[in-house]
Amino acid sequence: MPEPLSVAFLGLGLMGRPMAANVARAGHPLVVWNRTPSVAGEFAAEFGVRAASSPADAVRDADVVISMLADGAVLTAVYRGADGVLSALRPDAVAVDMGTSGPAVVRSLAADASFVDAPVSGSTAAARDATLTVMAGGESGAVARVSPVLQAVAARIHHVGPTGAGAALKLAINAALFALTQAVAEALVVAERSGIERAVAYDVLLDSAVAAPAVRYRREAFLDPRVPVSFRLDLAAKDLSLLLAHGESVGASLPLASSLDALVGEAVAAGFGGSDLAALGEWVRSLG
Repeated sequence: MPEPLSVAFLGLGLMGRPMAANVARAGHPLVVWNRTPSVAGEFAAEFGVRAASSPADAVRDADVVISMLADGAVLTAVYRGADGVLSALRPDAVAVDMGTSGPAVVRSLAADASFVDAPVSGSTAAARDATLTVMAGGESGAVARVSPVLQAVAARIHHVGPTGAGAALKLAINAALFALTQAVAEALVVAERSGIERAVAYDVLLDSAVAAPAVRYRREAFLDPRVPVSFRLDLAAKDLSLLLAHGESVGASLPLASSLDALVGEAVAAGFGGSDLAALGEWVRSLG
């Protein structure tokens, strides 16, 4: 049986915390860091691991560095800033970004380290249950090296191409997810205005051709906007901007994504940015 890999995990947010917990449960020696130190301290106390004082402190002895951060700007700061990852990363370590940072950022960082972009598809429940899907971009040897750690958080791992391929595919998947979410929001509103109860309409959707996994796990959020947020609408706006920039760079015309970018931008401007993605339903209702 191979020796467990030592892991530094950077970012303990809605997705990062349950993912890091599964890495700890899998037996990999773990050090955690979070921009809010108390979050890392609480996690360390619960799981018996070490909380680092900085990204550099976290990665100093790590075989694998996993980041699950808000966006590419934060990722770049964590890697290139004072006491950042690159100041202390071991030459034989592999860095793995599992957030939605965009192809340009991960390719930039890959110029300075052995790097795998490995964003995930799945809900916070999937993160908790270690049933995420990983789409990995990078050299095959690097992907193979980090696979034992990825297997601790995911049920399916796809090596989709060279560095940046995983980040690009994640943006494409998110665009399809956002389009489906907008379609569900509008379907519910027209059903309600036709005298059909929202819960009844949703249950019919779940027995229809549009019953994708994301429609299933967002039922509570669509029915009751007060439930805890699992994916903020302002992050959807960020992802759509990244997708459109990437599409332009590769010569891909994306008319639906452009429309979604405008719609999500309007919802964020209307005050729904901190709400769950399912708040698109509330925004559509507010239009009259």
